Parts: sequence; structure tokens; C-alpha cells
Amino acid sequence: MTGALLLFFSVVGFSGLGFAAEGSTLSVSYTIGTYQPSLDGLNKVLGDPGRGILQDPNYLLPRSRLLPAEARNIVTPEIAGNINYGLEVEWKAKARISLVGTLSLWTGESQASDTVSLFLRQDFPPRKFSRTARYDLSITQIWLGWKYDLFHDPEQGRFFINIGLIGISIANLTMDAIVRVDANDIDPDLVFTSISSTEARGVAFTSRLGVGGEYFVTEWFSFGVNANYVIGSSSRIKVRRHFRSGFSDVPPPPSETTDLGNVPPVPENGDLITEANIRSQNISDFCDPGDDIGGCGRGSGRPLELDLNGFQVNAAFRFYF
Repeated sequence: MTGALLLFFSVVGFSGLGFAAEGSTLSVSYTIGTYQPSLDGLNKVLGDPGRGILQDPNYLLPRSRLLPAEARNIVTPEIAGNINYGLEVEWKAKARISLVGTLSLWTGESQASDTVSLFLRQDFPPRKFSRTARYDLSITQIWLGWKYDLFHDPEQGRFFINIGLIGISIANLTMDAIVRVDANDIDPDLVFTSISSTEARGVAFTSRLGVGGEYFVTEWFSFGVNANYVIGSSSRIKVRRHFRSGFSDVPPPPSETTDLGNVPPVPENGDLITEANIRSQNISDFCDPGDDIGGCGRGSGRPLELDLNGFQVNAAFRFYF
């Protein structure tokens, strides 16, 4: 489909050179490119086993001396830049000034696998099982702004500055812990996959500043390139849903192997997503910053910040009406 569209636009372009989109006051463009948000705070936590997100189902796995916080907080790669899609509506208000509304969609992912030691029965020692940790982040950005043409030739194209004055970014973060319990000597029929997940959302006010160029191919179509820098961050990311499955019918491990009184609370809807420096001592976890006794109870940690600052470069296919 994409190849057919590019071929079509190429044929139209070569057959319509010399025409301009002059006189049109309304245009719509489809944009595709790349966006690299900083995500410095999130990536530092994902890359450090001594730090963890307290609502992360990987950190919330059943603890024991064999599974301290440093093992539960699996190290995963940084969430890097990815393809960015968008839609832009532009209305020409004056000769060189246009009002612009923009929608932008971006997704990123980080994933890693290892093995973890878990108890399946009180009267049997722990067994090792494969664990996959996955972190999905999607960002939807909406801007209202304006463009000012620094150069405009009705028969060739234009060069402009692009300012997003008012912007809202909606970030959805999903954290998954997938543990596969295979056939074992405890119970050959006890085979299942445990999937625990925490879904959270944060909203931030953002702005952007950039430049762009556009070449008029026909009276109704142009091709352009935009380069913008996005400014904004969100530190109010709240739990929307948390669920655990797979271990509900499994008996708890022996009391001497885990501190049942020092188990982090189950995330609830509306809880703020927080992260902390975490260390395990014997069978207890201690957080910095922690609760009143230095533990990892509700209210521990610092708000997780999503840094949205970063460059956004897009190609734009614009249609004039």
C-alpha cells in the first residue's frame, strides 16, 4: 500500500511540476518520521537493578532469599526512538501566517528475559522458571500552534518556522511480568503461564519549536519535511488497572523463606507510579525514600518522571482543498 501511494505521488508530481497550491486556505497532511523522547528517568530505572518501580509486577513477584529485589528488578534495554505517525490540519489565516492543529502518535518498547526462583508448594523447594519483563509506552500528542513563512514562492514552495503553543501529551505505560511454569517434578499437571500487569497513564503540557520546508508538486499536493524539538515532562503517572494471575491457588512459601509482613501493597487505581532505590536485607526490602520505617509500603519512593524532551523529524504529504 505504501509503495503504491509513493508511486502514485511520484507520477502525479512529475506530471504536475510548475503548479502551486496558491489560493487554498485549508490543507491536511499525513506525517511519518521518527521521535526520540529523552525518557531519561524511566530508562535509568530500567537499566539499574538497584532501582525499581514499586508498582511494577516484576518487582511484586513473590519474594524470598533466592529472589531479592535486585533479581526481581530485571535490567532491560533503553526505550529508544521509534516511528512517529501523525495528522496535521492547517488553515491559512494571512499571507504568511497559518493556524495549525497536529495529532502525533508514538510507541516504544523494552523487553528482557531471565529465570527466577519461585515456590510452588510449601513442602517442596523452589524451582527456576523463565520470566519475561515487558514495558510498553505509547505517547499521543496534540498541539495547537501556528506557522510563519520565512520564504514563499507560489510556483516552488515555502520555508517556515513551526511553533506548537499549546500542547497536551498523553502517555500510557504498561508493565508486564510473564512467568512460564512448565511441567515439573512437583506436579506434572501444574503447567500455566502467569501474566501480571500494571497499566498507568500520565498527562503533560508540552510545547514544540521547529522549522520545515515544503515543495509544491501540483495544485493540490505538496511534499515537505519538518524538524521539531518537543519540550515537556510528566511526573503524575497514575495506575489505571492492575491484575495478577497464575499464582492465586498456589500455597504460600514457608514463613522462614519470606517476610509476609513486609510485602508491598497491591497497586490500586489512582495510585501514583513511584520509583526508589531498593535493597534486600535477609527477607525484607528497604526503599530510599521509604515509608516511616524505611520499608517499601504505600507512599514510598519518588514520582516516576517521563521526560518527553526530544527531536521529532517527519516527512509530510499535504493535500490542499
